[in-house]
Amino acid sequence: TVCVIDTGINYSHSDLGGCYGNNSANSNCKVAGGIDYCADNVNCQTSPDGIPEDIHGHGTHVSGIIAANGSIRGVAPESRIVMIKACNSTGSCSESSIEAGINWCVGNSSALNISVISMSLGGDLYANYCNLDTLASAINAAFAKNISVVAASGNDGSLIGISSPACIQNATPVGSTTKLDVISSFSNRNALVKLMAPGGDGGAGGINSTYPGGYASMSGTSMATPHVAGAI
Repeated sequence: TVCVIDTGINYSHSDLGGCYGNNSANSNCKVAGGIDYCADNVNCQTSPDGIPEDIHGHGTHVSGIIAANGSIRGVAPESRIVMIKACNSTGSCSESSIEAGINWCVGNSSALNISVISMSLGGDLYANYCNLDTLASAINAAFAKNISVVAASGNDGSLIGISSPACIQNATPVGSTTKLDVISSFSNRNALVKLMAPGGDGGAGGINSTYPGGYASMSGTSMATPHVAGAI
């Protein structure tokens, strides 16, 4: 199971199994469960609930890159998804919700067989490790349980800095390549970035994946990150 921290998931999508497992270890649903830290879809100030429905689309897209199994196939089509909705309907993510989500994934890792956390999100630019970041302790706790934490390097086109939380030492930062196998112009990359994966653009198009209501093509290190999460 891959724990995705994002905008939610359209679990009714046929390529994502069409059902929701409600965090039951016995469920056969591809979307095994999760939690919604932004149930109001705007300010993320309401009490969390157990149905991380995607209003934005981003979380559904990255989840399909990992695990879709239908008209399109993800990198790991037999894997399952746990969705942590930490972002609102515009794609803005609360750091406190991200931290709570990482901790939730760690706490439920045994019950739901979570081996990877995938975060297609981030902000700011760091040239070196940012181990004093607010999210570092949560990521370190995941790392200590042998859970790989994969994070997007960011889309500023920087040659010297990458986004947080990708810059945390125990996270795995991921940059983006195009379908022509060159580094995407938007991709942040520096000496901390050891992995690149398909993220699209560069005149060769984006990455096609699941989206509420069907499918969509999107580009970014957000799309590269779930390729690596699925591979792990």
